[in-house]
Amino acid sequence: MPIKLRIPNQDLLEFTLFELNAEEAQTWAQGLAITDTRHVVQQLRQAISELNRVNISPDVRFDIMEALRPNLQITLVALSKLFLNQPLTLPEDPRQMSELANTLHSLATTAYTMVAVHTIQQRESLQGVNPARLVCEALQRAIGFAGRKILQTYQLYQPIEPFAWLEIHQLYALAERQQLAHLPVVDKLTGSGSICKTYLRATLLGCCKANQLRQTDLAGIYEGLLDWADYIHLEDPQTGEGLFQVDLSSDQPPVYSSLYPGSSNSNSRFIDTSPLVEHLKVLKKDDSRSGKPGIALRDGTVLPSNLLDHLIGSLGTMSKRNFTRTSAGNEVTITLGLSNALYFISGGLTFHQLVYGGKTDAQHRPANPFMVPTRHHDAWEAANPDKEPLRDEADHSTEDITVDEATLANLEHQEKSAGGSSRERHRAFAVKIMDASPGGYCLEWSADLPGDIKTGDIISVSDGDDADWMIGVTRWVSQLQNAGTLVGVELLSPKAMPYAAKVVQTTGAEAELTRVLLLPEIKLVGQPHTLITPRTGFREHQKVSLIRDEEQFYIQLLRQVAATGSFAQFDFRYIKLLEDVIAEDKSGPLGAAYDSVWTNI
Repeated sequence: MPIKLRIPNQDLLEFTLFELNAEEAQTWAQGLAITDTRHVVQQLRQAISELNRVNISPDVRFDIMEALRPNLQITLVALSKLFLNQPLTLPEDPRQMSELANTLHSLATTAYTMVAVHTIQQRESLQGVNPARLVCEALQRAIGFAGRKILQTYQLYQPIEPFAWLEIHQLYALAERQQLAHLPVVDKLTGSGSICKTYLRATLLGCCKANQLRQTDLAGIYEGLLDWADYIHLEDPQTGEGLFQVDLSSDQPPVYSSLYPGSSNSNSRFIDTSPLVEHLKVLKKDDSRSGKPGIALRDGTVLPSNLLDHLIGSLGTMSKRNFTRTSAGNEVTITLGLSNALYFISGGLTFHQLVYGGKTDAQHRPANPFMVPTRHHDAWEAANPDKEPLRDEADHSTEDITVDEATLANLEHQEKSAGGSSRERHRAFAVKIMDASPGGYCLEWSADLPGDIKTGDIISVSDGDDADWMIGVTRWVSQLQNAGTLVGVELLSPKAMPYAAKVVQTTGAEAELTRVLLLPEIKLVGQPHTLITPRTGFREHQKVSLIRDEEQFYIQLLRQVAATGSFAQFDFRYIKLLEDVIAEDKSGPLGAAYDSVWTNI
């Protein structure tokens, strides 16, 4: 297989920024105003661009790049903060910053590629340097910069630019040809590892369904793969096997081996991810035993527990589309987040009104219970024969809500501090459907829609004025060249019921009320009822009080069935409290209440 690598002509006769040696390059780099990111970017871009066009010895070129690399790494990190965590459709300034970062990655990749290629070509004439070591280190650096360029592209949900995959495949193929792929390489700046390990770290980004992940999740996975790459095997097509396969002569990411076009050849390699999946399963068990705090990496990054499930699924099994998608051109109304979901599903009630009913504060403010006559609640007075109960009445109790004035005042303060009217704070948007299936939608996301949408966000969807709000989750984001942004939505439930929730605590201060959604059971497809909660504050086996207007009942969270960066989803069961059990049995003979208690324990 011929190696196809593109390098510029060395047609620049004079380099003026500094003397062409490592000491002068380091002095020049240290003199850059590192706090002025834009200026440093322009200077580094000019320096590396001109350096790539100057005819110098490959060992000198390598030493100069190593002198510039610390400043280059710091600048790229500072630059990324200017375009990550921005609206999906990047504003002009962040877009320019992302393009500058992309250019720096490309220039650095080219510089180290030139070192490797020229060293191989000039091996006999080099003095005082080990050519094999120089080629090995240069290829490891080049693949590292090419991998970070792919990472940045995935973080921005953009298509990988032409020849990016071919470049990184060919760099690795060159290392294999020179029998350098598995030799250890020391890199104190970005992490030591062989060329194969560095290559797999970047290549696995193409296997883990990057468009379904958040920017921070992708960065965390890339950091984790620095260690996890040891569990991945790149296998020869004649003797090995693996879930994925990659063609080193193609401009494509890895594909499922079962979908690999044609038969395996000398250019293809199997990627066996099964040892890594087994390792991730062990990490998941350890994380579950510890209460799911997440996985701590060596640099201090903590990967959320749900990310392990994603990686185990994407790297362990071949996923297939469950539903056939059909093209559509109509619009749906959407709104983002738990807060907006509760507002629209409840018919425009604020959180305060949802909890206490549509009464004014003066009407609702609870009286001092010691200053008013005691009145027992008659459940039959509140019975509504036209409405089906939400739950099995044998498994729970319903009672009036008593809330202290401090809690009421706190909710009122939250509503007021949000600013603006409820209609201004809670907005819904019309979005065009590109295609649809029974399981979800592909939506076209234009620049006037919320730019802070992320994968894993709760999204509410309505396809008509009188239709129920369906609850879904954004599963993937993709920016297509000259074709706008697409967002994939998976539907979780055709309807939901809004509640306020608080964890039942036996000691300490009373927990605050939190927005949650109850997704009802769907017997037709065997889907049990579940509770959607914020990402933090709730965990398995907690007892939770659900509150709405004059309704309150208790549940116990069971298994966490799903989690993303913005919400968690739990199975649950309805429970009775001890006083409810005793109260129900007051009319029985002496001791009957206690007998009932024992039967319920």
